[in-house]
Amino acid sequence: MKKKARYLIIIFVFVFIGLAATYSIAQKDGQIKSEPKKVVISVSEVGEKIGVVKEETVMPDGKKAFAQKWGKAEIKKAIAELKRIYNDPEITYLVTSSPHPAITLAFIQALQPLNVLYLYMEPGGDEVEMCELKKVKQIPAPDSNYGVRFEIKEDGDKLFINFNSDSPEATALKQHSFDIKNTCKLAIPEIPAGKHVFLHARGRYCVMVALAFNYVKGSKSISIARHEDDYTCAVSFSDEIETGEVTTRTLPNNL
Repeated sequence: MKKKARYLIIIFVFVFIGLAATYSIAQKDGQIKSEPKKVVISVSEVGEKIGVVKEETVMPDGKKAFAQKWGKAEIKKAIAELKRIYNDPEITYLVTSSPHPAITLAFIQALQPLNVLYLYMEPGGDEVEMCELKKVKQIPAPDSNYGVRFEIKEDGDKLFINFNSDSPEATALKQHSFDIKNTCKLAIPEIPAGKHVFLHARGRYCVMVALAFNYVKGSKSISIARHEDDYTCAVSFSDEIETGEVTTRTLPNNL
């Protein structure tokens, strides 16, 4: 009887361990299935694939480096390629940074209405959601809006927005003060629909793109300028300004 009891205990232990292991595997399998699939879309790799050439460029810090030369034709070709390849609604697409925020925005908009995040790989970077920002009638005060500053000028069907996500002190030192974790908490000025929007942005590229993305709906086009560059059109719903078209910037941004 004692031997039988001992055998029964041993069998029970093995059965329990087996059931526990099966439950653990099933649980892990369930976790894997519940986690969203992610695919990284590298702007530079797409550029290489479609034949974007590299040329020596003076960077914002004054140093020279070889960078891809994106023009109107290259941006349009990339948009067509993205729409052809990436179309799975079950996947979260992560678009990397590019030499110009207008290119990144063009990629993100091309993949709509899929789930797309900005994979911001600079120091302090993260996966940045293209969330819907709160729009307010008046320009929000920097003190109550994480230090972000705006300036708006309207000229016919053109609307110019100057923007800086960093403090004056950080800007003077060529540093960043804005915490990108606060991007989705920002308030942005409400603007009239039916305008060609020209955004000159200072600060982190991911904030520029998130801001511009929120002005896409209802606008004729969205163009972005960074540093001392001219505006590059990232998104257009009008024949008046094409995607990739460059518009000379005359309005200074002293923010």
